Amino acid sequence: MKLLQKIFLLHVKALCFISFLLLVIPADAQTKNKNVPVVEKYIVGYNDVTKMKFINDSIMYAEGWQHLPQPKFWRQIMNLSPDSAIISVATSRKMLDKVSTKEWNKLTDIQKSIYRDDIRKNNNIPDSVSILVTAGKKDFYEFKKVMPTINRSIDVFKQNGVDPWYAQAILLIESPGKMNTKSTVGANGPFQLMKAVARNQGLIVNKTIDERTNIEKSALGASRLLSRICIPYTKAMLDSAHVSYNETDLWFRLLVLHSYHAGAGNVAGVIRKINPCEGGMQLIQTVWQTTYGGFKNASQNYSQLALAAFCNFDQLITQQKDSVYLIEGDRMFNAYASCKCAPYDACAYLGNCITTYEHDFIDGVIPFDYFISKVKTVEIELSGLTPFKYPYNDDHINDIGFKLLKARKTEEAYKLFKHNELQHPDSWAVYHGLGETYRLMGEKDMALSNYKKSLKINPNNEDSQRAMAKLMAKPAKK
Repeated sequence: MKLLQKIFLLHVKALCFISFLLLVIPADAQTKNKNVPVVEKYIVGYNDVTKMKFINDSIMYAEGWQHLPQPKFWRQIMNLSPDSAIISVATSRKMLDKVSTKEWNKLTDIQKSIYRDDIRKNNNIPDSVSILVTAGKKDFYEFKKVMPTINRSIDVFKQNGVDPWYAQAILLIESPGKMNTKSTVGANGPFQLMKAVARNQGLIVNKTIDERTNIEKSALGASRLLSRICIPYTKAMLDSAHVSYNETDLWFRLLVLHSYHAGAGNVAGVIRKINPCEGGMQLIQTVWQTTYGGFKNASQNYSQLALAAFCNFDQLITQQKDSVYLIEGDRMFNAYASCKCAPYDACAYLGNCITTYEHDFIDGVIPFDYFISKVKTVEIELSGLTPFKYPYNDDHINDIGFKLLKARKTEEAYKLFKHNELQHPDSWAVYHGLGETYRLMGEKDMALSNYKKSLKINPNNEDSQRAMAKLMAKPAKK
């Protein structure tokens, strides 16, 4: 009898302990990780192959979020070069026109106003509706570079019992692939945490150490901020409005993102102002049109950017069944063996491979040496099909060099211009490109030397004349 009583007491204690764990550990933390749609891919770089984890949000497509005009607009902006800009309606993000950023910036305020009036008239848009001009941001949304941080952050979020969907969403839109990027308001790191926020979540931020730039520490701070403040406060504001929700609902997650970006207090003000009867896509669309306190245009855009980024990122990681080629040129060239084309088709295909390698180089996916080696490899394939030699001409290579300079890839631009100099030692354009590169590197004497070489070959070269005059007028740094 005593033995049975002991067994019974042990059983009761065990049940009490399990109940205690269920109370201490949030229900979401117990089940959330089982419901997260994580996919694994082999990421093929130029020097290694790494298996990584990502989030695949199929709910977004099932509910049709990708068809909304706002995410469609931002998807184009993320894929558009800064050289171009899209004209759109501020409220709906309906796209009306595409213009050259350089040409737009040349216009006076009066000319811009006249243009906006004309485009309103041509599209039957009331004068009260704001028309926006948004430059492309392809150089900022470097999704290939953010892959390793997403992979590592998913594990940190899981370990902290937080939905890793948020890790991927935030990393895709805050500072993709950039570990040490301070915003104008003082936020830093891949999760763009403010100093005070980071310290409150246990991170060290002082004059010598800033753990916001460490991916694991930054992910820990962000996950704590979400689990301790953003998610609970979002739930509380919806409870106050008597709106039912599920934490895995996409619209709920998007609302939490707004709390992360704008602060829960501002989002709560937006919800009170809307006074919704229910959640869902319609609520989020209304949030995009509502302002309150510090919740303005940038805050409205935040979840729109998240949806657009997820769509573009999915397009990248689903290019093949189990592998993702970071180098698009490699993907194309490796497919060449199975491409069974007629010779003239093969020539066009291989020519496109070289063009694609150029884009990879400009985007910073591959270094100069790899770029040159792959071009030579494709040249060998082409040599048996048609007379072909790369580079096509000095202007073509110079054009790539200036694109690199515009993307602030000065070192790679320098290597390319020097390579171009060997190929075309009598080209004035090559020396002008080198002059521009040295100028950006802060080497005034070398810049002037190359401008002079350029002018010696072509005295009528106005680009070098202006650059040289401007540089000589600038006072030397002490």
